[in-house]
Amino acid sequence: MRCIIEQEPDPETGRYRWLIQAHDPCQCAEIGMGGFSTFVPYRPYEVTYYDTFLISSDPKQIQQWLNCTGLLHSFYFSDGPPCSVGGPLGMEDGRIRNESITASSVWGNFTNHAPPRARLNTQGHAAAWVSAGNSDPNPWIQVDFVSMVTITGLITQGRGDQVDTQWVTEYQVTYSDDGQSWNHMTDADGASVKFAGNSDRNTLVTARFSSALHTRILRIHPLEWSTHCSMRFEVIGCYTSQN
Repeated sequence: MRCIIEQEPDPETGRYRWLIQAHDPCQCAEIGMGGFSTFVPYRPYEVTYYDTFLISSDPKQIQQWLNCTGLLHSFYFSDGPPCSVGGPLGMEDGRIRNESITASSVWGNFTNHAPPRARLNTQGHAAAWVSAGNSDPNPWIQVDFVSMVTITGLITQGRGDQVDTQWVTEYQVTYSDDGQSWNHMTDADGASVKFAGNSDRNTLVTARFSSALHTRILRIHPLEWSTHCSMRFEVIGCYTSQN
């Protein structure tokens, strides 16, 4: 993903230092120059401050500069399913197209409640995908990557605006190569895995899969939620070089 490096006061020292606007800077494939802030804004994640800066579009150089030990590999291309860590596959930055994000229902069929609003860190009114509610007792939202990808985890987030306390607290995952035959993500005993979701609007919660999925379509099935089924998310993994 493309990241921005900028300056703001370090809360511990008051001295202006550099920081990268990203939940995990080691996932940056490009760093561009940002701006200058006189205050420290609220963020749902912690940041690291630096005394120097780097502008680069070389992922390996970026990872070396950030000292991302053990992560010196391409985040976006993999020769096979292992994909030991991976990076964001494009919900937040828009590489995943709107038409590839679909869901079982939408509250009132409103555009600002639609599946593409499920992108991580979406802002504005109804900052999330919002399901239809009682008329959809088994909601789901999915991403069709069109071709095969390797998926190693998810990052989830609640509804970001201040209207309601809406977030998914527990969910399951299914996946499919063709949209017809579906498989549950299971544990060693063959039981469907239940993932812990969120407990507030904006904190990012990461779920790492115990084994990577090599698939085309990923579907999230919310099981429990606060107030109403609403969520934002990012998919972690690798785009494969051969499909």
